[in-house]
Amino acid sequence: MVIVDLAANETLRQICNQKDVNADMAVINPNRLIEEWIDDDVDVILYDRIMNSEVAAGSYLVRNTDYSKNFLRLWASYDVKVPNSFHGTDNGALQDLSVYDACVRSALGGRKKWTAQVSILRKGTSWVRDSWLTNSMWSSRDFMLHGWKLSTLDAQVFALWSLPLSSYEFNMLTCSTEDAGYNWHYKDTFIRSDEEIESMINEAIKSSHQTYLNDLGKIAGYL
Repeated sequence: MVIVDLAANETLRQICNQKDVNADMAVINPNRLIEEWIDDDVDVILYDRIMNSEVAAGSYLVRNTDYSKNFLRLWASYDVKVPNSFHGTDNGALQDLSVYDACVRSALGGRKKWTAQVSILRKGTSWVRDSWLTNSMWSSRDFMLHGWKLSTLDAQVFALWSLPLSSYEFNMLTCSTEDAGYNWHYKDTFIRSDEEIESMINEAIKSSHQTYLNDLGKIAGYL
């Protein structure tokens, strides 16, 4: 594993300046591995967000191939193409407004995989999800949680979250050893059964699907 730390490398900061690093996600369950989501049939793996019709832009898996490199270059080129308005920064290259999202997803139909190119994982099946969907509670099926912003920690705002860990301290020296798992000190009240978390996520998926249907009904107004 190679750690790229922009804060510790002045040269990297200058030649690889990043505006859209998604730094508000973390591993909640080190007993799972990212390799579980690798698909040898495709070069790029994206996933559907649970809360809406977006294809998530915050995290993705990319194989080192010519197709992947071209995909990333095309995506990065949208940095100068997105409008001077609300667009979700890097997400603006994958979708725009919710009605447009719904229209495109309807046109794609149920297809989620294009062999040798791209796969889009269905809602609730990816390696990461929004923490606030389950009030920061998690189960053994989870791997990573998203939305851990200091600005929303225990705040009365949208997407608020609470820290499910009892300690902020991580011993980085043990991360590559068999003792790495001891860095995670959990608050028991946030650990729930797989069934309970799955039920909460399924309710969020149902709500998202209803919003999708409502957005489909608005398409005619844009034609």
